[in-house]
Amino acid sequence: MILLAKLHKRLLRKFNNETSMKEMVKIQPGSSLMTGGAKRGVPNPWLFEEPEETRGLGFDEIRQQQQKIIQEQDAGLDALSSIISRQKQMGREIGNELDEQNEIIDDLANLVDKTDEKLRTETRRVNLVDRKSASCGMIMVILLLLVAIVVVGVWPTK
Repeated sequence: MILLAKLHKRLLRKFNNETSMKEMVKIQPGSSLMTGGAKRGVPNPWLFEEPEETRGLGFDEIRQQQQKIIQEQDAGLDALSSIISRQKQMGREIGNELDEQNEIIDDLANLVDKTDEKLRTETRRVNLVDRKSASCGMIMVILLLLVAIVVVGVWPTK
């Protein structure tokens, strides 16, 4: 079991490029590496079971199978590339549309601001006219009352 742990550590170091190939190939005496794990029931990490797809196939057949898989992957990548290109174009068109909509919103906001300022100005003018008309009306009432007092005071009473 200790030997398996050491081998595992060596494999990890090799995977992380921390050891040389010479150290990886070095076999300890009494190792189960070459016996397929027959010693002490430890499985051999270097042996693996061949998958069903390649079992019984020759080198050229496996190579053809790999080429077919690569072609299928290339076709899938081409399809993915065209989809991504189309999405990129759609993204650009959406961005352009958003820019146009933002310009329209900005123009509308400017028009609303101008209209608001005009409305405030006209409201001030109406309030001013209202105050003037109210004060002018009072002056007219005062003048009429003054004339009435003068008329009553001057009117001969017998």
